[in-house]
Amino acid sequence: MVYGYCRVSTKHQSLQRQIDTLVNYGINQRFIFSDKYSGKTLNREGLNELLSVLKLGDSIVIKEIDRLGRNRKETKELILHFIKNDIELICLDMPYLKEFIIDKIKENEGFMEIMANALLDVILEVAEQERKKIVHRTTEGRKKALSNGTKLGREQKVSIEVFGEYYQKFLKREMRAMDVQRTLGISKQSYYNYIRQINGL
Repeated sequence: MVYGYCRVSTKHQSLQRQIDTLVNYGINQRFIFSDKYSGKTLNREGLNELLSVLKLGDSIVIKEIDRLGRNRKETKELILHFIKNDIELICLDMPYLKEFIIDKIKENEGFMEIMANALLDVILEVAEQERKKIVHRTTEGRKKALSNGTKLGREQKVSIEVFGEYYQKFLKREMRAMDVQRTLGISKQSYYNYIRQINGL
């Protein structure tokens, strides 16, 4: 059986790019497991569910190697776990990973295994450093945009003035909160965000 796995670690990232790549590779979307905003350990709901259904001879497809674990240590632990349990790992952005590294570790040829392990460490370190650079560049870009007065994120569906008019109706008990949300087409969270803006919080 072939499964897919994808992960994003911040609220600014979307899973869709990874999912689309896995679907285009030929994986049924029902067999793609995913995690968002993962914690500091490997205890992730999507990953745990995937690990629970994997069987000898199954395959896992990921788009990028750093999507597998949160850091180099976790990623290597998972790769070695898959090797030990005869589960094939396919990394679409790193096709040589299997042929030149994972297969060599499987062969257990002493010196070659040591070399493959060392090369795996180097690859994972490079991937981790690249991920950190991207996060750093993104953070710097957001800070610069904010300092230049650029608004980030989605635009508000309703102006604060329009919301204020309906909020006054709520305060006068002419409308319920859910009625305001439904009329303006906004979520409960957006409703309270508008209230905080009005109250200067």
